[in-house]
Amino acid sequence: MAESASGFMRDWISENIHNDPIWGDRIGERTAAEIVKLKADARTAGLDLIDPELDDDLLHDEVWAAIENVDDPEVGGIKD
Repeated sequence: MAESASGFMRDWISENIHNDPIWGDRIGERTAAEIVKLKADARTAGLDLIDPELDDDLLHDEVWAAIENVDDPEVGGIKD
């Protein structure tokens, strides 16, 4: 049986969202790109993509917050 969607989402974000200065201040674009990757990996893991934990708005907020947490342009884009 596949793991829970909320656990998968948290684990995926912590494993995949790291500082990436290539994106610069384009957090919206990066958020959208990361959500596509997260959903593809969730599908591969056999998760139900209609699970409320994989809702687009929730994923957007969670991924955006994670990116903001690791990105700090004032110190050369490196926070983690």
